[in-house]
Amino acid sequence: MFRALPEGLRAWPGRRLWIATAAVIAGAVALPFAVVPPAAVWAHRRTRALRQRRRLDWRVADGLPDAVDLLLLCTAAGWSLPIAHPEVATRVPPPLDEALGAAVAAADSGVPRSEALLNALAPLGERARALGHILADHLRYGVALTPGLERLGLELRLDRRRRAEVEARRVPVRLLGPLVTCILPAFALLTVVPLLAASLRALPR
Repeated sequence: MFRALPEGLRAWPGRRLWIATAAVIAGAVALPFAVVPPAAVWAHRRTRALRQRRRLDWRVADGLPDAVDLLLLCTAAGWSLPIAHPEVATRVPPPLDEALGAAVAAADSGVPRSEALLNALAPLGERARALGHILADHLRYGVALTPGLERLGLELRLDRRRRAEVEARRVPVRLLGPLVTCILPAFALLTVVPLLAASLRALPR
């Protein structure tokens, strides 16, 4: 490349420094284009996964007390757990219906019902895993089912009530956005602007 340059430029002693500087600048400019897009894609996928997990946890925590109450109702009516389990699986909200339905299918295919319940409920979180252990202990060791379900149901209902109270406290904060962007500008247009226009018309010319 340098042979095509004039003799004076080829003999210039600082040309290597300028070439190195240009290479560094080009690398610094190209580096964000090589790093930022993959980082943005990773951050987007990570945020979406966290949001989906949070939504799943919310749905499980919201529907789990109803599942426990249904199990209590069935057992209080004299049904055994192998009979109550398929009936409850069809009457609980998702994703609990899918988990309990998968446990029913696994039990029908020959897997021990205690193991099927634990495997199906454990991925749904700590509370669902606790329910799986209560049901599994009853099936394996004959532990009384009603006391454990009553205790867990009380904890789940209290937890659901606390989460509802927290969400209710967040409502005023969430209303600040519509208040600032919609209500306040409309209020200014309906009150301040007419007064300002009337004042301007009243000024002496």
